Amino acid sequence: MPSTRSPKPVRSHHLVAIFLVAAFVAQCCWFIYSVPITNLEAGQVERGVALLRHVSPTVEPVSSPLIPLISVAGILLHLPRSPVGLDPFLLDGSRWLIRAPFLLAGIALAISVWFVARRFYGSAGGHIALGMLAFSPGIIAHSAMAGPHIFAAWGAFGLIFTALATAHTLYAPREVIFWNWKRIGLLAVSITYAAGAQWPLLWLLIPVAAFMLWVVPQRRAAAMLILLIGVAVALILLDAIYFANLPALAEGLSHAAWEPQPLALSLLGPMLLSFFFDASPAALVAFPIVFIAWRLSRRTRYFGNTAPLLIVATLLCMSLLFPQSGAGAILFASVPFLLLFVGGVFTDLIEGRWQAPAIAVVFALLCAQAAYSVVGLMRMLGRSPGA
Repeated sequence: MPSTRSPKPVRSHHLVAIFLVAAFVAQCCWFIYSVPITNLEAGQVERGVALLRHVSPTVEPVSSPLIPLISVAGILLHLPRSPVGLDPFLLDGSRWLIRAPFLLAGIALAISVWFVARRFYGSAGGHIALGMLAFSPGIIAHSAMAGPHIFAAWGAFGLIFTALATAHTLYAPREVIFWNWKRIGLLAVSITYAAGAQWPLLWLLIPVAAFMLWVVPQRRAAAMLILLIGVAVALILLDAIYFANLPALAEGLSHAAWEPQPLALSLLGPMLLSFFFDASPAALVAFPIVFIAWRLSRRTRYFGNTAPLLIVATLLCMSLLFPQSGAGAILFASVPFLLLFVGGVFTDLIEGRWQAPAIAVVFALLCAQAAYSVVGLMRMLGRSPGA
């Protein structure tokens, strides 16, 4: 007998999210069209071709072969004959194919941020976080270029919130492993993306374990068992990236820069201001406002707001302690968590007595960042050889 259940209607918050994601995709496509393949991207493709031709992963101190292999995924059917000295000009005709996996990762990150923000804070929080992400110049650029940043950010974001979602399921009296196998798989993929893009992101397993233990104090052993299985599956996936060459994986891990090399304090302020202004100006302007509100208002100091802030602080510390280990990608991984924190606190302000000024500030920030992003892309298009 056919089902009589009717499909769920598309609601207004879905339409807003679809519009924002479409705007994000349009800007990424605009960027891909305007910017030729760079030397850094050509280097990623060159290493990926060498890996596929010789199946001999080389050791790098901060990353696995994941990003080079993803960089050549779109051109597998017509790989360059020689993996040495690839000219960016020759690769430029395949820029859409080379960058497509990174664009898909950017879209997935945008949807993930909206989904988590909406689950935590409601539709308003989802719209604020997604709106800031959709017009963030840094996220647009890294979603439209071949590099480790977008997979590092997506993997880190997925690692934290897949672990939290899995921990929450332990409140139900179900079998630990069998019932959670899908979430364990997602957790393993997230670890693979994060660690594969930037080895030091494995340090996030420490706050992940702390969060899981805090969320389910009565089933801590089950939570740790799930996390350990996720890590074990991730190691298997990372070994597959090394073409089942376990010694190469072990060598890659051993060569990663695990010892702290603190950055000079005189460089700290300018570096952070420059990075976050380029990545998301609206979030940079909003952060002092929402941090003060979070600090002063007990209403805003709950786990849903505090957890993203703690991860932002953790990633900032990691980028400062390991400046030679891909600090740019580690800092970039903090941006989605920062947007989540901003969206959550602003939602609390909108629902409280500061509703009118909070809405005005959010609207002004979103409009200003959207204008800034679009104008920047228009200037880029004006300099494009294809324009």
